[in-house]
Amino acid sequence: MHIKRLLLPIKGQRVDEHALEFACSLVRHEHGCVCLLSVIEVPREYAVDAELPGAVAQSEALLRQGEAFVKSRKVKVEADLLQARDSGPAIVKEAQEARVDAVLLGLPYRRKQEGIASHSDTAYILEHSPCPVLIFREPMPAEGSWPSRETAGATPEGQR
Repeated sequence: MHIKRLLLPIKGQRVDEHALEFACSLVRHEHGCVCLLSVIEVPREYAVDAELPGAVAQSEALLRQGEAFVKSRKVKVEADLLQARDSGPAIVKEAQEARVDAVLLGLPYRRKQEGIASHSDTAYILEHSPCPVLIFREPMPAEGSWPSRETAGATPEGQR
């Protein structure tokens, strides 16, 4: 499979860095381009084109970081920011319009995987994408590198 243009939606999750590295390795041989996409999901109580300065600033920063990462690997990069009700349809539409060869989805590691169906955007993209969809699941962390479930939500004393 030759991938010249690869669409990579990013969300600011830990898996993004791994997915970015993988995306670069996929397109590097073809001297291709990684097309980064950040989708702001707009709540239904707002117009889809509502001004959301905080979310836009966060997404733009995320895209700048992604662009810098890809450029540091000497790979071409494009970045786009969209506002939509749901990420899945927005990603499929962008894949069509950008004429990408594949979509790469980064999924965070979870000890108990609920399956693809539990990730509604992922399921939608798999069903409706006009091109191949690759799924990159984040590597399992080394034992002891993640906080336990009991301590993950705990706050240190005095910070309540």
